[in-house]
Amino acid sequence: MKKYLFSLLSVISILSCSKNDDNTEPETQQVDKVIFGGIYGLCGGDCRDLYMINEKVLLKDADSELDEYGEWSSTTFNEELDLENFNNSSNLLNVPSELLDGDLTQEDLVQSWADVDYYIYVEKDGKSEEIILDHIHKNASPAVKKYFKNFLESYKELGGYMIDTTNVERYY
Repeated sequence: MKKYLFSLLSVISILSCSKNDDNTEPETQQVDKVIFGGIYGLCGGDCRDLYMINEKVLLKDADSELDEYGEWSSTTFNEELDLENFNNSSNLLNVPSELLDGDLTQEDLVQSWADVDYYIYVEKDGKSEEIILDHIHKNASPAVKKYFKNFLESYKELGGYMIDTTNVERYY
């Protein structure tokens, strides 16, 4: 009888264990390309410091004044950067779905200054989202905050002009 009771309890305990199918990681999408960097208002000449990454290469913008101001996603890219820079920035190709799906609200994207802005353009299968901001709102989703942090780290590593946005609480 004890054997049967033990067997029954074993079967019940095995059956009561279930896989945790809850996906705790936010959904991300591998995109075709990301253009990222800084754009500047009220300047003369080339008013951008942009990079373009896809699954094969990381390129720096051509610093061409022939590129139309404000048409940031149409910037000319011609300077191929090395493999180390590519590897340091390749995580930007994994974009939170809410960013690509246009689910960010104006409250998530904070525009505090008019001089220097961060620029992120993501494209997948012909669908694109363009984001211009100074920093991410403190109440944005953890996935968006993490992506923006990765963007800042990559841009800084490439020598991008940075404004301290780590203490954004002072703006609220």
